[in-house]
Amino acid sequence: MQSPHSLIIIDIDGLRRDVFLQALAVGEVPNIARMVGGREGTRACHVEAVSTAPAITFTAQASIVTGQHPCEHGIPGNESFDRFGRISNGRPRHFGFDVGDTLAVDDAVAVFTDALASRFLHSTTPTLYERAAARDLPSAVFYHMYARGADVWQPPSVLDIARFTKGRGILGMEAGQYDAGMLQRLIRELEKGYRPAVLMAYFMGLDHHSHVHGPDSQAEYLHEVIDAQIGLLLDALARHGMLDGALFVLVSDHGQIDAVPDDRHSLRMGFPFDLELGHVFNALGLDVHDIPGEDPNCDAVMGLNGGLAHVYLQRRDGRWADRPRYTEDILPVAEAFHEMNVQGRYAEELHATLDAILIRNVESDGWHAAYQAYLGKGETQTLSDYLTARPELGYVDAVNRLRLLASESSGDLLLVAKGREGYYFGGPARGVHGGLLPGESETVLTFAYPGGNANSVVWLRETVNGVITDRCANEGNRQASVADMVPAVSTLFRWTD
Repeated sequence: MQSPHSLIIIDIDGLRRDVFLQALAVGEVPNIARMVGGREGTRACHVEAVSTAPAITFTAQASIVTGQHPCEHGIPGNESFDRFGRISNGRPRHFGFDVGDTLAVDDAVAVFTDALASRFLHSTTPTLYERAAARDLPSAVFYHMYARGADVWQPPSVLDIARFTKGRGILGMEAGQYDAGMLQRLIRELEKGYRPAVLMAYFMGLDHHSHVHGPDSQAEYLHEVIDAQIGLLLDALARHGMLDGALFVLVSDHGQIDAVPDDRHSLRMGFPFDLELGHVFNALGLDVHDIPGEDPNCDAVMGLNGGLAHVYLQRRDGRWADRPRYTEDILPVAEAFHEMNVQGRYAEELHATLDAILIRNVESDGWHAAYQAYLGKGETQTLSDYLTARPELGYVDAVNRLRLLASESSGDLLLVAKGREGYYFGGPARGVHGGLLPGESETVLTFAYPGGNANSVVWLRETVNGVITDRCANEGNRQASVADMVPAVSTLFRWTD
């Protein structure tokens, strides 16, 4: 049996699983087909994996490169709040890795100039690259936000990030141009003679394109841009003798669903003129973090993550590091959001915008306390019972995913937007993710061994499916996840000894 000698990860941010499989089946992605063994994938193992909760980039990508769940790696969203000041000398701090509603521009830049996201990962969480380094295997990472332990990290330039995410017209940069820039830098490294054992190529353009144009635009972008660029990558690998013996993983962190790109459906805190969610906190006499740098001198912080939002509450008679009191601190806020959602109290435009309000009692159960559904007037229901009574919500493995989110880094409350009706937390967009619905939760996770023989492919499938099946069973019978990539790879390369 032929064993692989290198690992090449093609990470396509935001790619929906159904879009990928359909494009492969009808022959629209010939270069991907070349990698996986044709339309039938005869050299591949497809895993029906789901994203993290929230189904958001920085959380899911952390799980992809560490093999751990959010409760373990410590990244609960693109926006979050660190009440303990883990990397800020004990000073509680809001993080906005993707700029977000509070315009934390410094954080979005520092992700790539100062490895901010990598530094925020728990120190006890080894990355894939650190696992490789422990075996004297070099890694190279291109444009990905997590690269701790890699020998080579080439992040995008600040100028490219600014042009890509915020630029318009001649000052802007198209998604395909941004992805092409990443690929050109990768190929230049190969041409210099660099031969990493682990190679990460991160294509962020499709997700951005889909936010702007909606998820229906994904198929065209995948066909016209991504597949052509993967063809260039495969050609470069072949020229430099790196194609034979390479194991490929094609992965996406989340999908996307349609959204309504207007102020009515984008739920935000627009200080000072369009308070929206801020009305709820003002009515309770709470100062919510809505100005960059205001933390930690506030009573509440929100982390807006598309379909989900964290609500962090400070214990009113203590500090941020103290557990908030359930009756005095948590329940009044939960009740206010319930009244907002059911009655339109505090802000009529927020009436009937939420599928669920989830709360937990960290005062008695600790920082890993489970979330329960809040029903109003102090009453709660287990999440499992709440969802069983509401099959129309159609969430994907929600109980397990939310259980594996709960930690000292996640909110005291979680708000779940009515994603099926086009609502979401954040600025207006045509495509969103972050929630628990199928279109935003189902991901691509395909292992491919184009140079392997028939026995090698059988071994690949048996190993991958065996590792993931056992791990899911041992973790509450959850569904396969993007967090299962690293354990499967570690077994395939015998890094578990």
